[in-house]
Amino acid sequence: MTERAYTPEITTSFTVHDLLRRRAELQPDRIALNVDDGPTIGYGEWDRRSNAVARGLIDAGVRHGQVIGLVFDGLDWIDYAVAYMGVLKAGATATHLNQNVGADEIVRRMEFCSAVGLLHGEDVRPPAAFTGFTGTVTSMASQDTSDPQIEVDVTDISDILFTSGTTGPAKGSASPHGNLTYGRGPEGFHLFGDPEPLLTPMPLGTTASATTINFSIHTPSTLVICPIDAPERMAQLIEKFSIGSIMITPWLAMQLVHSGATERHDLSCVETIANASTALPPAIARRLLEAMPNARLNMSYAASEAVPASIGHTFDPAVPMATGRPLRGTELRIADEHGEEAPTGELGEIWLRSPAPKRYYFDNPELNAKVHADRWTRTGDLGRVDADGLLHFFDRRNVAIRTRGTLVSTIEVEAALYEHPAVRAAAVFGMPGADGDQEVTAAVALADPAALDELPGFLAGHLAPEQIPGRIHQVDVMPRSANGKVLKHVLRDRLTGRAG
Repeated sequence: MTERAYTPEITTSFTVHDLLRRRAELQPDRIALNVDDGPTIGYGEWDRRSNAVARGLIDAGVRHGQVIGLVFDGLDWIDYAVAYMGVLKAGATATHLNQNVGADEIVRRMEFCSAVGLLHGEDVRPPAAFTGFTGTVTSMASQDTSDPQIEVDVTDISDILFTSGTTGPAKGSASPHGNLTYGRGPEGFHLFGDPEPLLTPMPLGTTASATTINFSIHTPSTLVICPIDAPERMAQLIEKFSIGSIMITPWLAMQLVHSGATERHDLSCVETIANASTALPPAIARRLLEAMPNARLNMSYAASEAVPASIGHTFDPAVPMATGRPLRGTELRIADEHGEEAPTGELGEIWLRSPAPKRYYFDNPELNAKVHADRWTRTGDLGRVDADGLLHFFDRRNVAIRTRGTLVSTIEVEAALYEHPAVRAAAVFGMPGADGDQEVTAAVALADPAALDELPGFLAGHLAPEQIPGRIHQVDVMPRSANGKVLKHVLRDRLTGRAG
């Protein structure tokens, strides 16, 4: 591929905390976050409290560009939001950590990015092996709540975000302020009326929680936070607050439709469902829309390294596996093995490009050189574009299964499994086979264990012969990341006896 010069158009002059400052000036009393119909925080209070944390960090010796870890758990969203903005106002960089990854992994990530300190929830015990300073929002806050006015540029790093680790150890990427504020600004804040609330059940200490906090600054809606893995509570809050929009992951959608909560509560108030994280099986999408008959289901695809470049569309049962078209400011290329544009309908690697300041892998120039070229991000994902211009996501390149001389999409096989009414969870992956081939293998959690023997025959009516799993294992529980993604490498290790 011949590279050409590509000059990005930086279309933002705002840092993340600039937007909070402006929102606090215009709407100090407006509720930003409502946590499970309990604690709330308005923009003015959020701004003042984060000023106090910023001053406390500066008094503790934190300097521009240093990294501070955030370890919060459960529903401690308000202190997390205050700590996050305090770190940014001090001119520092935040990295978001979740206790579920374990103390050793928290320490590994903190050492990886040379973090000097850690802010944590009142009920969180920081890892003993971490050698930097630790503190809570309360212990770190200064009595001075005035803005410290530390100079921060849009190209400065606001966050180090770690991947979900579904296929191996989580990798960290550095996100500049301008990446998160691209296309957003304070000009329209004063025009906000009183829109319906937005519900988001996301886990703390993840890339998703960082995205949620940023979203809460620029959305016109109050964000109602609810527990993850609590579909009944989700449905209760939707009904009580007449929620207009929900942000949901496929795992949460599955829990909601399988719990029966949609039958016990009126969810007709929902107008928009936003799905992200990974592909939503069409069978689950249809059931979700049956439960929320006035809603449209917006599907989106984005690689974390390429954000804010993204693909999206409204779910259409006529093309249930379609991913969508490039959204504003996004360029898409399906590249062949030489980096050239692949013909319409042919499988290739998904490349994305945006004029926003880019995210780069932290302290990994070799990987950055491999993934980023001419401001294109080579996602490592495979897909094809049809004659109507719709992208169809195929699979991660390192997850797709090579067998019988062809590639099998785990996404397509999983979608077929979910069409069976007894399947509650499914994961498909390759296992070592004969002659260097891989064997298509599935793990399923079933509502009726007797249905296991039905699955091969059922799949024969939905899949090509090479796609049908040679082995289907029944499991009680799928190992999952904090965001609910199935940890397929853990499943594979369990089935080969490399882990318990």
